[in-house]
Amino acid sequence: MLGRLLIACHLFLLLLQPALAQEPAPLFNGNALLTNQQISLEDYRGKVVFVDFWASWCPPCVASLPAYDQMRSGIGTDAFEIIAINVDENTEDGLKFLKNHPVGYPVLADPEGEIGIPYGIRTLPRSFLLDREGRIVSSHKSFKPGDENKLRLEITSLIGGE
Repeated sequence: MLGRLLIACHLFLLLLQPALAQEPAPLFNGNALLTNQQISLEDYRGKVVFVDFWASWCPPCVASLPAYDQMRSGIGTDAFEIIAINVDENTEDGLKFLKNHPVGYPVLADPEGEIGIPYGIRTLPRSFLLDREGRIVSSHKSFKPGDENKLRLEITSLIGGE
């Protein structure tokens, strides 16, 4: 009996997941680390956006940034953009990493967690794919080489609705 109840609860949670994933993404703004340009999530409404939380001390994060940059180059930025959020407590650590491993997309600093807390960031890397209306359509935990290929399919599927 307990086994059936656990299975029923698990199935119920699986059915709820897509509905929860369609929530509007928490809005944020800040200055880009390298350019000091003002960045606001609202400015990207109408584009598919990938929001990626990372830190310079996180090995999977270090691997994901260049992979995502290459993916972005292949997709283009007419209908898509990546916004990375560096959560290093010392912003200089993130800056140093970016100077040695530059990316073409905007990177904001969030040393206090003001952006990450509304997204429920507890592990890194953690990322969220948003549709053109700014709704979260999927979230991704961790990173291993090849994950960007699956993500590219998700993104091109969302862009395909142009």
